[in-house]
Amino acid sequence: MFSKLSLQVKYMLVFVLTAVLIMAAILVSLYYFKAQVLRNEAQAVASQVVSFRSWVAGSGMVWVDNLSKDFHDFLAKRPDSNGNFYFGKNPALATRELSELANKSAIRATFRVTSNDYRQPANAPDEFETVAMEKLQGDKEKKYIEGFETGSYRYVQPIYVKKNCLKCHGDPEDAPAEVIEKYGAEKAFGYKEGDVRGVISVKLPDLKILDIAPALVNPFTIGLILLAFVMNLAFTQFSLIKRLRSLTASVANIAEGELETELKYTEPDKSKDEVDHVAHAIDLLRNSLRVAMRHLNNGN
Repeated sequence: MFSKLSLQVKYMLVFVLTAVLIMAAILVSLYYFKAQVLRNEAQAVASQVVSFRSWVAGSGMVWVDNLSKDFHDFLAKRPDSNGNFYFGKNPALATRELSELANKSAIRATFRVTSNDYRQPANAPDEFETVAMEKLQGDKEKKYIEGFETGSYRYVQPIYVKKNCLKCHGDPEDAPAEVIEKYGAEKAFGYKEGDVRGVISVKLPDLKILDIAPALVNPFTIGLILLAFVMNLAFTQFSLIKRLRSLTASVANIAEGELETELKYTEPDKSKDEVDHVAHAIDLLRNSLRVAMRHLNNGN
């Protein structure tokens, strides 16, 4: 069936198919672009959390002289010279309170720190985080786990045990008394440097394709595609189809005995155009036909 179509129709079909494939490629690119945008945003949040935890861990604890009603938990306390108390918050507690505070005012990203060996019930992981931690603990080469849930993008990044973490997560016999008093000697101990202690879990609202489509599909892009279509159509129509039609008409005239019909083409030694080569071959055939007819006339 395809062979019964004209060259122009075939070209149009191929061009339309090409355009469809280009649009499909754009849609796939939009999906990966969306994932990259969300991943970059999540990694930026996770990086800030890592920096904050490192700052707290470097000091051992953050001490405050007042406990707000929303954040009244603490790990240790010590008196000051006025008979009041300073309250110490360890990295895990400080990070949890930071996440609660930040998530209340978050426009997009929310985050939390969790572990499958948690000390606080509020830090228990959900199903996505549990599966992600199993994968991260099973493959230390993985830098993150990501996925999409209904209306949300999930990103999980491992927290590795560093040397200064071992004081509270190594051997319980080396742990500060306030850690044992608050959490006991059973939970979240026995880690070694380099182990996955837990994860930073970031959640973002999923981006819709229509939200990011203007980045790749815009008037400029559409204009270039239309320009490419017009250029291809013009080339096919005037440089190929029109010349083939003219050549076909000339060959038909020659076949009807009009041997002086003009064939317009460029000599093959000056052109690599296949249509010129075909026209030259027809011209050679016509010359051979002239010679043959001349011999026949002389024989008569």
